[in-house]
Amino acid sequence: MKQQSISDSVFALVQAYRIAMRSGLKAQQLGLNAMHVSCLSFIAASHHCTANDIVNHFSRDKAQIARLLKEMIEKDWLRKTANPEDKRSQLLSLTDEGQALASLIEETQSKVQSQMCQNLSEQQVEEFETLAKMMVGNLNQMT
Repeated sequence: MKQQSISDSVFALVQAYRIAMRSGLKAQQLGLNAMHVSCLSFIAASHHCTANDIVNHFSRDKAQIARLLKEMIEKDWLRKTANPEDKRSQLLSLTDEGQALASLIEETQSKVQSQMCQNLSEQQVEEFETLAKMMVGNLNQMT
């Protein structure tokens, strides 16, 4: 029974977080989905980012990432440029519109995190982060 309770709690937390993020970003109006948000944040934080970096970081299929990047280029959120270190790959960078979205995402994540941690002590937040990392590590050992 305890196992199901943890699963229910994780699912409820993830769902509440996603709803809060989507609402804060007005995601439907912007045409953003969870992978757009993740990729924009990842590219914004990277100095040199290639499609392969995204594939490896998110453990996603190359074709899925290629479609996602194509869509994001068409929406003028990012651009590709030649990689001077590797002629076989291209570097990804955010356009001005992509940078504005990445900033909005960062701001929204900060607001959602503050709301989520309201009424929690610093120690409770640190304990949660420690436990969550351990659980993720345990699950990653299964694959």
